[in-house]
Amino acid sequence: MNKSIDIFAETNPAFCSLVLYSFIRAYHEESGCPVSFPLLLLPIPIILSGDLESSFNGTNKKTGFFTWLERNPKIRFELIDRIENSMEYIKPAIEYGFFKGIFKLSSKGEIYPETQSVKNCKTNQITKPIFKRAENLGYWLGRINSRRTIFNHLEIQL
Repeated sequence: MNKSIDIFAETNPAFCSLVLYSFIRAYHEESGCPVSFPLLLLPIPIILSGDLESSFNGTNKKTGFFTWLERNPKIRFELIDRIENSMEYIKPAIEYGFFKGIFKLSSKGEIYPETQSVKNCKTNQITKPIFKRAENLGYWLGRINSRRTIFNHLEIQL
């Protein structure tokens, strides 16, 4: 399969696991709670979708999930399809993250960041905005800290 270098980089399990780590760390920092496993399906299709990138323009960690959704209702459209089409990248990213100790699983099946494992992660002009979007999404969802509320507002059936 021939992929451009940009597509390959953005779908690389190591890179995607760092996107998930940024999300998990921010969620945990904001809520003080671990991330519910089903929420790990959201960051990669939202953060790495080029057409949703502009939805993060003018946002920061204080913007909030509801404000972001209200400004960008298109996020809800075909989100299930985005998730399903991203599963070939989500699964290896989750597996890689656990294997490398980037995040860990609690006995209740919840996800915690392993902050000591990603101390020296270098970013550049291309990756820094991606990790920032993942962090913002993590802060926003961590502030809600309710999988049901999040999925309901994204119009995803549990």
